[in-house]
Amino acid sequence: MALPLDGIRVLDNGIVQAGTFPARLLADFGAEIIRVENYSRPDLSRNSVFPEGKAEDPYWENGGTYHEQHRNKALCIGVDVRKPEGREAFLRLVGRSDIVLDSHPPGVMDRLQLDYRALKAAKPDLIYVSTSGYGYHGPFATVRSYGMMTEIMCGSAWLNGYPGEAPRRGACPLTDHPSTFHGAFLMMAALVRRKKTGEGCWIDMSQYEIATNVFGDAHLAHAIGAAVPERVGSVDPASPFSGVFGCDGYERWIAVSVTSQAAWAGLCGVVGMAALGSIDAFVNPPDAETRGRLAVAVSSWTATRGTDAAFRELSDAGVAASPVNDVRDLLLDEHLKERGFFWLVDHAPEQNVGKRAWPGAAARMTATPPEFRVRAPMLGEHNRKVAMELLGYTTEEYEALEASGAFGTIPLAAAMKPPPADPVARPNLSIAAFGRAKLVDEEHIDRLRARFGPDYAS
Repeated sequence: MALPLDGIRVLDNGIVQAGTFPARLLADFGAEIIRVENYSRPDLSRNSVFPEGKAEDPYWENGGTYHEQHRNKALCIGVDVRKPEGREAFLRLVGRSDIVLDSHPPGVMDRLQLDYRALKAAKPDLIYVSTSGYGYHGPFATVRSYGMMTEIMCGSAWLNGYPGEAPRRGACPLTDHPSTFHGAFLMMAALVRRKKTGEGCWIDMSQYEIATNVFGDAHLAHAIGAAVPERVGSVDPASPFSGVFGCDGYERWIAVSVTSQAAWAGLCGVVGMAALGSIDAFVNPPDAETRGRLAVAVSSWTATRGTDAAFRELSDAGVAASPVNDVRDLLLDEHLKERGFFWLVDHAPEQNVGKRAWPGAAARMTATPPEFRVRAPMLGEHNRKVAMELLGYTTEEYEALEASGAFGTIPLAAAMKPPPADPVARPNLSIAAFGRAKLVDEEHIDRLRARFGPDYAS
């Protein structure tokens, strides 16, 4: 069955997440993705989250973040566009692509003489998507940024945290995720526009603007002089009662939110506060004292139960609830298993990863369902294939390109393999430390093999 984006070629020149993940969303629906990296200084995601905390040679092929973000991308070339021969090869590739996705800071592509004008000359109807912290135009255009900074700039950190405490950043850069889906949507919209008009375009995507729109109500309130929302912790202001409560076990939690009068009565009954259930919580919202009494009762009740048991009892009573899942919980989650959410991927022996489960497609289509086709490619794995079969170089010409350093597969830091992570020390690292863990489950591989099969991670 043909997928909806069969025949569309995307040149993925992005880095880390927001600049490269949109291409994977299109790959799941048939687009051919050619991953482009400067082989001498490859993407940072290749060095992030090694299997079981241990990097193997070649370590730049081990990174879990890279494998998750780049599965279903068919090809990868390692090219140094700072060399004239590499730049020429890149422009040849642009001429044979529909979309170029780039997330280098404004000015980088200009200095490489690969700005939009140069790319358009190679492909007049090209769709060029540049994504950066603040876009190519405006007062912050020259400011470099990652999601951690735009998260603070857009105001999300101000709204995140508990009453009376200072603002907090999230565990992951919040702005990366809406930017990813905006990028995929904009590429699709540009393809539709090109089909109608025959014209390409340059989409200048500011992650700061996208994230600001997520919190539009708060910014509007500030602009008109109204009360700006404050930090409320785990409470949903739209619900007469909500919160996150500790369950039996280390760092086990369940989120609860009352969404109807029946749910209010059900929650009060389950936790032994049936008398409160007769209050019409939506016509006469409970006051702080009543909510406090109920919170104490819910906390006492959840503390004696595991998250799964609490979830089942609350669900049976009509109460919206969910365990707060960590990565291990998600991999073992029965609901996700039933929906076939995870895709099992066999990796190349050189990647030293084995068989792993990665999140499946972000959307489902009835007539053209997404499908898994290929693992994440290795650095420069398809240099020769792309250069000769797609770009038309002869064997002699390609070998000359390799000799000049225009194409390659080995990073400059190839000898700098990270040391193994100490599993005993990781839970005790500073809260700001990269790679900090809240606990180490020595049996996690056995659990995952019971879920996905005996050859998992091997």
